[in-house]
Amino acid sequence: MKPVSAVVAAVGVALVVGIVWVLGPGARWVLEHVDGVAIGDPSGLAGKDLAAALDAVRGRVLAVATGLAALVAVFYTARNADTARRTFRLGERGHDTDRYGKAVEQLGSTQAPVRLGGLYALEQLAQTTPALRQTIVDVICAYLRMPWTPPAEPNRQKMIRAAQRAARTPVTARSGTDGGRDPREERQVRLTAQRILADHLRYTDPPARRWWQSRRAAPDARHWPDMRLDLTGATLIDFDLHYCRISEARFNAATFTGDASFDGATFTGETQFDGATFTGHAWFYAAAFTGDAWFDRATFTSETQFDAATFTGHARFYNVTFTGPTAFSRTTFTDQAGFSGTTFTGGTWFDEATFTDAAHFSAATFTGHALFNRATFTGDAWFDRATFTGEASFEAATGLQWAELDGARVAPAKWWTKRVWPPCWQVADGADGWQTLRLTGPRIERGRAGPAWDPGMESD
Repeated sequence: MKPVSAVVAAVGVALVVGIVWVLGPGARWVLEHVDGVAIGDPSGLAGKDLAAALDAVRGRVLAVATGLAALVAVFYTARNADTARRTFRLGERGHDTDRYGKAVEQLGSTQAPVRLGGLYALEQLAQTTPALRQTIVDVICAYLRMPWTPPAEPNRQKMIRAAQRAARTPVTARSGTDGGRDPREERQVRLTAQRILADHLRYTDPPARRWWQSRRAAPDARHWPDMRLDLTGATLIDFDLHYCRISEARFNAATFTGDASFDGATFTGETQFDGATFTGHAWFYAAAFTGDAWFDRATFTSETQFDAATFTGHARFYNVTFTGPTAFSRTTFTDQAGFSGTTFTGGTWFDEATFTDAAHFSAATFTGHALFNRATFTGDAWFDRATFTGEASFEAATGLQWAELDGARVAPAKWWTKRVWPPCWQVADGADGWQTLRLTGPRIERGRAGPAWDPGMESD
């Protein structure tokens, strides 16, 4: 027995004994010593008056006993109700655990419909049980991280012949080669897993309250706030997280097959895309990174857009390869921005970009046109060992009188090549036909640019 329960039991026994005693001979003692009534002497109570007084004492005791009994009943009723609630909650947890276990087990099935059922069961469980949401998101991410090779896209005639063969082949004989899973069916399962994440990470602001409305509209009930994503090494298909709100996100070494959209997305924690490969368009228009963003050694093979994006923390694009057109127009870099060792093969736009802290373009290579028109550099700008082989324009760019240009080279220009350098930069011809860039005056250190970039450096 618990100490508190023992004390309550002892007090209860004492009260019962006391009440029984007062109801018996103790009533006379209470009347004499508590109420101060004289008994037996010529001026005291006797006969019927004494009996009435004793009955009154016993009545008061009975009233007190009834009240105490009511209090005890209320106490034990509340205690039983609390026990029932705890039991119900434990039952609910056990039920949720059972549902969770069955859903996860379904994900291991070789049958695509069963795996789809498991995903939908997890989605429903996460919607009704917020405490399990991060765990369920982790499970879905783990499923997407499992090795998988997308099926080749056949032409129309091959698709017709494949469908005809499939119609003549028993189901058990065409289960596929990936652990008995048909790659085309697995593609649909993975698209469903991606859609579930996107549907619940995307947030829609409630409509503004009108003057005739008494309260604001409820927030988006389908949104799962503060979720972390770990899709390291995952193969993602036409991945779409536009206008999603995400806490920490890891896409290191992930492969984005098809287009990837992060337009308007908000990342509130550290975001990692180190070594990621984008095989289609990559859209980050108006995306907001409030923590550090890492894209070191990532590869963008098609059009890439970071227009109007905001980087509040460090923005690192070291040793990145941009093969297609790349746009950072009107992008804001509040902390240090690093593009050291990066190769820009297609056209590159940094028009009207704002670099509040140091901007590192050390050893960067611009093989297409590089446009920095009206860009603002408030901190140090490092273009040492950078290479420009196409058009270049820094028209109306400001803050470049502090730039580091040591070893910056410019390829021989064609007659149609247009190049506009900042007025504070000079172009000098070299013996090999290439040109070098230098400042018109001595370089003045400012800001906290840090040490020059080392071509052999790696991400932390």
